[in-house]
Amino acid sequence: MSTDHRPNAATPRADPASDAPSAQPNRRAVLASALGVSAIGALSAFSLSSCSRSDAVTVDERRAAVPRSADDELPIETSPAPIAEGPKLITGSFVSAKMGGRPTRWAVARPSGVTGTLPVVVVLHALNTNEQSIFTNKLSVQTVLQEYVDAGNAPFAIAAVDGARNYWHARADGTDGGAMVLDEFIPMLASNRELDLSTDRLGLFGWSMGGYGALRLGALLGAPRVAAIAVSSPALWADPNNFPQRAFDSFDDYQRNSLFGQQRAFDKIPLLITIGSSDQFYTYTRQWAAGLHPPAAFGTAAGGHTNRYWRSVLPDQVAFLGRELAR
Repeated sequence: MSTDHRPNAATPRADPASDAPSAQPNRRAVLASALGVSAIGALSAFSLSSCSRSDAVTVDERRAAVPRSADDELPIETSPAPIAEGPKLITGSFVSAKMGGRPTRWAVARPSGVTGTLPVVVVLHALNTNEQSIFTNKLSVQTVLQEYVDAGNAPFAIAAVDGARNYWHARADGTDGGAMVLDEFIPMLASNRELDLSTDRLGLFGWSMGGYGALRLGALLGAPRVAAIAVSSPALWADPNNFPQRAFDSFDDYQRNSLFGQQRAFDKIPLLITIGSSDQFYTYTRQWAAGLHPPAAFGTAAGGHTNRYWRSVLPDQVAFLGRELAR
């Protein structure tokens, strides 16, 4: 694996977000009732009915059956979104064997005015976005991070990598975005002296496709390696006969990689889930969260599957991750 980790100004790339950010809310040190954050305990648990191979329908039939209400295909913009002001990005790339030998870009933000080794939160992006999307002016996570650190909280870094449309697991084309993160990206973060990051204990964050990916990788790494996971609007499909091919190649692929029935893997990992009340994945996410014991912190407010909502909850997610990393 070859790397190029020279500091350079980040080149804006397309960020297919759906709408502009709203004004940033006041950052709260704890999860606020205004966001509707609660522990899920009273919900009846969702149980995935057992399915045999004979229950499976064709991919084309499944794709036609996927309801419009469970769609994570964000629109692709025709012009790049600018990188937000704040801490400068350190960017680079490596040739990923796990992604078919293609150059794979990454970006890291360290808070300004901070030196020394920092813990890191690894970000997994949404469908039709890339490693820079979380740092554009539509989400501006580095600005949120800087405000958190300037308020006197323990600093940490944020690192993102381009997983393309892979959905963060092994695919029929031979690529595996999840293995790329675990076997290539995280080791690169640990060995890169310029970045000066510790990955012995890390946080995970993702939204939409990346929300699913962060949960999946968190289950694989487990505690205590994973200090905490925060996700927004995770793209979860509860029905093994009703999912899009972009997420899973086949019925068997779904069975291998679905998170339904895997909730015990999160028993010892602090978890924050935020999702808008009109988000297309709201029902599936509530069903999945109902199977968590102990329950996750769960936040909901008016909003959909949009950057406006995701930007509004970033301060709470940054605070949650920072608090757990500092323990």
